[in-house]
Amino acid sequence: MTVALTLAVMVLLCSVFSRVGNSLIHAERALIVSQVSALAAIYGGESEARKIAQANDATLCGFREPTAQHQHFAVCVDVEGIQRLARAVDTWSKPVPTLEP
Repeated sequence: MTVALTLAVMVLLCSVFSRVGNSLIHAERALIVSQVSALAAIYGGESEARKIAQANDATLCGFREPTAQHQHFAVCVDVEGIQRLARAVDTWSKPVPTLEP
């Protein structure tokens, strides 16, 4: 009886740890893919961000280009139901402030 109970508890614990581990892995994958997609969006727009996400088995769930209020690209990526948002700014295209007009 105790062997069966111990075995059942061990199986339950393995199942819980497996699910927690998988969700942590999916969260990190989503974060990394969203960051890379945001960087790709700087030079290729939404189509490049989507390509990067799809190449990494993720789905682009949100995209925003820079506006007057928000000076950054924002990309949301979904990996196995876990979503992460990343932002990227193209600092190379901003004009350099000078003292003279």
